[in-house]
Amino acid sequence: MFTYLVEDKVLFPCDFFGAHVDGGIYDEDIEDLMVHAKRYFGEIMMPYRAMAVKALEKMDGLPLEIIAPSHGPIHRNPARILEAYRKWTKGKTKRKVVVVYVTMWGSTRKMASTLTETILSEGLNVELYDLASADLGEIAKDLVDSKAIVLGAPTVLGGAHPLAVSAAYLVRALRPPLKFGAFLSSYGWGGGALRQIQEILGPLKIEVVGAVETHGPPTEDDLTKVVELGKTLAEKVRGS
Repeated sequence: MFTYLVEDKVLFPCDFFGAHVDGGIYDEDIEDLMVHAKRYFGEIMMPYRAMAVKALEKMDGLPLEIIAPSHGPIHRNPARILEAYRKWTKGKTKRKVVVVYVTMWGSTRKMASTLTETILSEGLNVELYDLASADLGEIAKDLVDSKAIVLGAPTVLGGAHPLAVSAAYLVRALRPPLKFGAFLSSYGWGGGALRQIQEILGPLKIEVVGAVETHGPPTEDDLTKVVELGKTLAEKVRGS
């Protein structure tokens, strides 16, 4: 719900156009404001992109000199935040892949590193996160404009590692504009991680490009499959 002060052409959009930062009163006071704004959008607004598009449409043609959200600085340069929100709400993505993984004995980390190097060699941007230490807000920020996600997880007691399960649920809840997905996994006694992760992310209806699952540490043949998966994923991202 927005409030517009006609006399001074000020929009009070409550949470919309906000940021979790207190480094200044006005937008020009914060050098990296758009990084904070993007993170805020990813964490708070991304699940409601369809509603956000309609809200922006209602603002078309409205004279604006100031946007004053209830979180973060006051925008005295409304055009900058408006341009960013128009891209983010419409789900405009870049040639970018988010790779998130958790590892117990290094197997999943080795595969995630190999895949990341492959995608980078194909000329795409990659953001790599170890779920044991990652800031989930940063992951949400990078999901705003990423075209693909790769999730790596070992099997623990017949299912995916709990940190990977949590990350998968987060992705499903945020509903980012992802087009493609791929999975990496390893197991000791028996598998199960891939099935659980795919079930969690199923409602997103992203195209699963492929998966590599290893019994124990990845062999050279396994890593060759990871490289092939990376090249296939990169081709999909470029082609879309």
